[in-house]
Amino acid sequence: MELAKAASTLVNEVLLIRKGEDVLIWGDTACDEAVVKATASAVLVAGATPTIVMFQTKANPMEEPPKPLAAAMMNADVTIEYAMQYLLYTKAQVEALNKRNRAYICLTGCDTEGMVRAIGMVNYKKMIQLGDELAEMTGKADEIRITSPAGTDFTGKIGGRPVENYGSTADKRKYIMLGGQTGWACVEETQKGTLAFDGNMWPPDEIKANIRTPIKLQVAKGIIKEISGGVEANILKRWMASFNDSNMYRIAHICYGYNPGSRITGNIAEVERVFGVIQVGWGTQGPLIRPDLGGKPGWRAAAHCDGIMLNPTVYLDGEIVEKDGKYVHPKLAQIVKEMGIVQ
Repeated sequence: MELAKAASTLVNEVLLIRKGEDVLIWGDTACDEAVVKATASAVLVAGATPTIVMFQTKANPMEEPPKPLAAAMMNADVTIEYAMQYLLYTKAQVEALNKRNRAYICLTGCDTEGMVRAIGMVNYKKMIQLGDELAEMTGKADEIRITSPAGTDFTGKIGGRPVENYGSTADKRKYIMLGGQTGWACVEETQKGTLAFDGNMWPPDEIKANIRTPIKLQVAKGIIKEISGGVEANILKRWMASFNDSNMYRIAHICYGYNPGSRITGNIAEVERVFGVIQVGWGTQGPLIRPDLGGKPGWRAAAHCDGIMLNPTVYLDGEIVEKDGKYVHPKLAQIVKEMGIVQ
């Protein structure tokens, strides 16, 4: 019952599915088929036509989809993704959204429990309001500084770049992600310092939520120069080196996480939205990250990796807006209170 409620929220309140629309839902063999079927049922009840495509799990995210799925993308009004090895930023997905789809949502790896917690049981309207306020506040700042107990001390210039609430609704965005994340791309060459990840990292699969020793990245002019830590850091080093692609070492984006239903799990898309975290991605800088480029990516790399830092402190032009994972700026703290969250 709870999954049905969450699927209904997704279809009717987030994607705003219309009667008569063709809705394509896809997953790979690693995803939770229960959420795929529940979503299809909610689409049907909404008066639209659901079509499900399942395919073999790819070795890495962002590998091009099978040709039948790519063709289906180009014939859908709305597309919904649950694949663990996500197709976000692939040529097929980007072209379909730019030329045909009204909206696309990436719910990579979202399982039954996660969907119930992070969609069905949250105050979605207030969560979107918090994300919008973070976007406005950050977009007005010149510089951000992030520190954390694990060792992060990182700065970058925002430089008027667009700051986006990725988890908004289909009347405001075409690219949609699970609610609870606002992000942007700092001016690349201004990014410097240490990033220390202690919450989660993916890919590679060997790490996920098993970080025992913080993974530290030394960054200069937006480029990862050194990776240090323990066993997990060595896994990351080998994985990144295996691509022989210099773009894999470029910092792509920074995001706030603020979904009160998200938990530290093996699903990076959920962990990115854990309330109070900061997420940093490197590798491909996709069009979702740089909407100012008119639907084109900032650059492409062989893959994309995301890391999560817990209990961060965030300064915007020297003013603390988040301290140890708690939103302390008065505007943000008031919305958090209205969400029913005790920080």
